[in-house]
Amino acid sequence: MEGYTFLNHYRYERKFVLNDSSAMRAEMVLKQNPALFRSIFKPRQINNIYFDSPGLDCFYDNLFGNRERWKVRIRWYGETKGEIRQPILEYKLKKGLVGTKRSWPLASFEINGAFDGYALRDLLQRSALPDEQRNDLARLKPVLLNSYQRKYFISNDGLFRATIDQELRYYNLRSAWNMLYHAYEERSKSVIELKYNQEYDTTASEITSAFPFRLDKNSKYATGMMYFNPGIAE
Repeated sequence: MEGYTFLNHYRYERKFVLNDSSAMRAEMVLKQNPALFRSIFKPRQINNIYFDSPGLDCFYDNLFGNRERWKVRIRWYGETKGEIRQPILEYKLKKGLVGTKRSWPLASFEINGAFDGYALRDLLQRSALPDEQRNDLARLKPVLLNSYQRKYFISNDGLFRATIDQELRYYNLRSAWNMLYHAYEERSKSVIELKYNQEYDTTASEITSAFPFRLDKNSKYATGMMYFNPGIAE
């Protein structure tokens, strides 16, 4: 199908969390690493709307660390509200520690208040999607919106990519009232993510051993869901 994108291999995505640290320190850690990371692309804001089943199957699969799990989201770049241009539907598929993703372009839409089931149905009607994905979204519900600033880096040999995510914000989409004006923010938190193909896992240990912090399971989706739904993980 035209516009369909499939990452045809599984890769590692290792996450490291820095709390109460400056943006400058996170970037310095990468640039001083033996892999000699350097900046690529311009920093940009990423926004995601996450979907889940009525029973929150995706959330609990993540929470319990089930070997095979998936997440569904709409992603776009730029401002969180207003006219959303070139949004992308993404499926993130995980098998153990490695993952891949599939994506499809969506029609433009607007967010000037809450994004609910009515807005989703209208978006589906105007987007060219395969029947399977259309049926998936029809049984899922938007539950969380998040946004963050991302910086991009690549190692000197070009085999490893890294990102730094900061200024994380979360909005509850499950509430009966409009939560898009009431964000939960993690301003002092930075998330470094290291991405690489499976064949470079041995080399990756030389990179991660130089990080002054430990590997973390951090999931932005799970973080936001647990904040807005106290007791959900019990």
